[in-house]
Amino acid sequence: MENKALEKASPGVSIFVDTNILIYHLLEDELYGVSCKNFLKRVEEKELTAFTSPIVIAESLFIYLRVWIIKHKKIAPKKVLEYLKQHRGLINEVNFQKPQILFTILKSLPIGNAAVKDSYSMMKLHNLLPNDAINVSLIKRHNISAIATNDNDFDNIKGLDVLKPTAI
Repeated sequence: MENKALEKASPGVSIFVDTNILIYHLLEDELYGVSCKNFLKRVEEKELTAFTSPIVIAESLFIYLRVWIIKHKKIAPKKVLEYLKQHRGLINEVNFQKPQILFTILKSLPIGNAAVKDSYSMMKLHNLLPNDAINVSLIKRHNISAIATNDNDFDNIKGLDVLKPTAI
């Protein structure tokens, strides 16, 4: 439908939150972190109702873990998955409190067979990758009118307002 700034989200609106919004906040991104933090504060204060999916949660946790490994273990980005598989115990070193708290303010939509079935047509109709297609299927099935994302793949989906973070 239309793109607008994340800060312009109307009070009371239902919004699906994509992975990049959560990551910008969790990792205190220098460009988009403040915009995402302010948006999520509005969600926490119940000014906005925010939804997400198990896919977004899993993607966010993996990226959070990946960045931690790169930073704390000085592992090259291309080697993180291999390193993680060889050193599973390091997961116990990671403090997941910040993402855990963040996920409590979002309502996670369950992925059922109907959403997966609908996602095939979403992939073809909107040229989406599978995870995005399942998320769009959930958005449509739950009559959510907006998505908070910095992903241009959602820009041309009819009936969906795209709320993008503002760079500092």
